Amino acid sequence: MLLSVPSSSAMVSRTLLFLLASSLYLGVLGQEPDTKGADGSACCNALRAELPPSVGVFARGTPEYDSRHQTYYSLQQQELFPNCTVKPNSAQDVSLVLKIAKAHQCVFAVASGGHMSWKGSSNIDGGFVIDMRALNQIDISVKDQTVKLGPGSQWTTVYAAMAPFNVTTTGARINSVGVGGFLLGGGIAFASVTKGFAADNVFNYEIVLADGSITTASKTKNADLFWALKLGSTNYGIVTRYDMTTSPSAVIWGAVSAYPITNQSVSELLSDFQTYGHDTKNTKNFKSVAFAQSGGVGSLSTVQANLDGIPQPPGTSVAPSVHAELVGTTHDVIDQVIAGALAATARAHWFTFTTKIDQQFFKDLYAQANQIFTPLNNRAGLSWFISFQALQKSYIAKTAGTPIFNTLNQSNDDLVINLILVTWTDPADELVMRKATDSLGTWSETEARKRGLLNDFVYLNYANEEQHIYDRSVTPDDLDKMRAVQKKYDPSGTFVNLWRGGYKVPKAGYHGAETTTGVEEENQRLATRHGKSDEL
Repeated sequence: MLLSVPSSSAMVSRTLLFLLASSLYLGVLGQEPDTKGADGSACCNALRAELPPSVGVFARGTPEYDSRHQTYYSLQQQELFPNCTVKPNSAQDVSLVLKIAKAHQCVFAVASGGHMSWKGSSNIDGGFVIDMRALNQIDISVKDQTVKLGPGSQWTTVYAAMAPFNVTTTGARINSVGVGGFLLGGGIAFASVTKGFAADNVFNYEIVLADGSITTASKTKNADLFWALKLGSTNYGIVTRYDMTTSPSAVIWGAVSAYPITNQSVSELLSDFQTYGHDTKNTKNFKSVAFAQSGGVGSLSTVQANLDGIPQPPGTSVAPSVHAELVGTTHDVIDQVIAGALAATARAHWFTFTTKIDQQFFKDLYAQANQIFTPLNNRAGLSWFISFQALQKSYIAKTAGTPIFNTLNQSNDDLVINLILVTWTDPADELVMRKATDSLGTWSETEARKRGLLNDFVYLNYANEEQHIYDRSVTPDDLDKMRAVQKKYDPSGTFVNLWRGGYKVPKAGYHGAETTTGVEEENQRLATRHGKSDEL
């Protein structure tokens, strides 16, 4: 049964977004990109001439082009316009597209769900976008407890297909998120407390390599590539299929609640979250908590789930101002309880960091956010959120054998992924909102480090374009391994030079921004300092 207390407040519906955001398709950094790729129009003409008629190449202004463009969650992403989009139907089509791009030195981006927040994460000005939405395979084997997924499906479609078989998998908690980017950046799921990131449940990848060859990666074949793809982003190839484990699931229970901020609600909800974050016996429950403010009015929200479909008590005796819950399939719970909380698009800036669980730090973070954002309350559409999502030791243990395990394990403690998410409506406020968000993020990391709470891990799916994913989330030895894998499977640097978006494994000794935008700005700064800006 779905229960709700209606509210006309736009704040409430937007409050829940950050709690469940799980990400998207990403890509490019740390190495000096070749910014002199072929003219975008010429590349689109080459695609039309050399691809079979079954592979669509769509110019700006066509319905197919516009359909792809409008799927981007971030309004900043929608400010970029490729010369064309190309829509492959198979791994073989992707291989042909990549070979053409390489032959003509065409720059491109790749998009599945398009749910990342920062400009250029899966879109491009000029060049072309590989639209992965036609690679939407969903092959379920109840006998083998597996599912084969194309990168172009949204998780709502995956869950709907699995529901008649009473099975589920470790997918996103927002229905509009795409399969591809979510899995290449990690992926937080309702079952993560015992299964780790969604990427930890992929047992085989089908992938198109830089030379256009199609291969697979698993623990027994191309094992080094399989390991690196757990934090793959856009470094190693274009993944065209993910083979994942499934588990029985007839129904789950899910609930979303928003509470007024009082001493009692804050104390009880944060205490309840801390207990959850340290609970070594929990295998079925999921909880996240978030502060939110819109129009100067604050709230404290929770998302809860139980994998056996058993309703759980709230974390506070304070009555919620908004509440919705449902016992049903994973698809129905997400679709009916959670889907309405997420705006289709937003002008947004995110900042993420990881800490130990500490109630006082969470309270101080909220107070600092109020201090920074209160002077901006008159800005159109301003809403800001700070969410806390637990990384228990059991969760971290499931990342063993991946690039991020050694960094997460260094704290030897239960951890929390903190997400600062700011949205607004006026493009003219871009700079001030980014500055305010980054200021709060910098304060948070500095203060957490002082208190002995900070872990270096930066969750890729929540990061912005200036945050260092590989330099911080991967130990130096493991990062060297990732570089070696990259050199082995892309020796000519095709993906460094041509694939825009996402995050790139940095060269040894490089410690700057790990995205195309950040690298190009750094190259420009260095060149200008040396009087060589005209050479770029």
